[in-house]
Amino acid sequence: MSPTPLRTVLLGSTGSIGTQTLDVIERLRAPGLKIDVVGLAAGRNARLLIEQAQSFAPTLVSIGDEEAAPSIRRELPGTTVLSGAAGLIGLVTQTDADLVINALVGAVGLAPTLAALEQGCRVALANKESLVIGGDLVATVLAAHGGELFPLDSEHNALLQCLDAGRRDDVDRVTLTASGGPFRTLPIEALSAVTPEQALDHPNWSMGSRITIDSATMVNKAFEVIEAHHLFGLPYESIDVVVHPQSLVHAWVRFLDGSTMAQLAAHDMRLPIQYAFTYPERVDTGLRQVDLTARSLEFEPLEPEWFPAFGSVLRAAKLGGTAPAAVNAADEVLIARFLEGAIPFTGIADGLASIVDRWEARPSEQSREVLSLEALLAVDRWARAEAGRL
Repeated sequence: MSPTPLRTVLLGSTGSIGTQTLDVIERLRAPGLKIDVVGLAAGRNARLLIEQAQSFAPTLVSIGDEEAAPSIRRELPGTTVLSGAAGLIGLVTQTDADLVINALVGAVGLAPTLAALEQGCRVALANKESLVIGGDLVATVLAAHGGELFPLDSEHNALLQCLDAGRRDDVDRVTLTASGGPFRTLPIEALSAVTPEQALDHPNWSMGSRITIDSATMVNKAFEVIEAHHLFGLPYESIDVVVHPQSLVHAWVRFLDGSTMAQLAAHDMRLPIQYAFTYPERVDTGLRQVDLTARSLEFEPLEPEWFPAFGSVLRAAKLGGTAPAAVNAADEVLIARFLEGAIPFTGIADGLASIVDRWEARPSEQSREVLSLEALLAVDRWARAEAGRL
């Protein structure tokens, strides 16, 4: 372990990944890892952000809700308080961080990922949208500034570990696993009657509302295919997805010689989070172990008719350009409309298919090129408006 404290910024500190990250930091400090939390950012949960800042003493905090900033300043004298989208960028650029953990949800996470990489930081990424929306742009910034991406998603963290077993040139195929969500055995005709409460009841994981709904529609898994493509330079044709209800095998890699390397772990996000701090070392902090003698492992093919949204997102991925940004933005809007009761569960998949059709029909060829963050955000706004009118 390095004697120099690891200066860490945590974006999305009050969400599921954020709170688990702070738990991991406390656990790692016990065996002697020196971690200084120099920045925390939250969206709207000002009370929890204040409590976290009082515990971890960052020099800067940022709140997405700008109206909450004055009250936070009163309760955290001596701490610099930023706010809004600019606050996220300021947190990254003003803290001289070694590690930026991006646990934000949604398109708002892309700009701070780019800003952190431009600073040459190591970015531990749980914000899927950074690569779903801006994978090509992120690659350009990485090449220019020499930052580093480390995957926090359990599946991509697993792929990283499996790929370490051989040379990249010897990889044949990689496979991501999916739990199948709560409706994999439900008759297709019953899906339109699914309620938000049912969709939010994930069988294995405790997550935020958007990612839980995305797991039920399998949009989340299609996003993970896009992430794997950008993180590891893999062609889409070499990335498979299978349903694994137990969520213990997170990914595997098949090499050209016929060998397959799989990574197994409890469905606990603190494990990949911890590995981001200790890689390539491993530390025992009392997290759960898997007892394979007490469990059976099942694997099933992903049935496209059950998960049409998965196909729409992959179609957008292969179209490339700003198409993934369009489906991501539409997905956020469609999920919100479903949770409000404005559309049925099946309306999410129907809406995504429609957005891809409309993106293809757009007359502007510029929409097919990722020119800049501004171009991506323009398509993001267009897709949100379209999804709201469906």
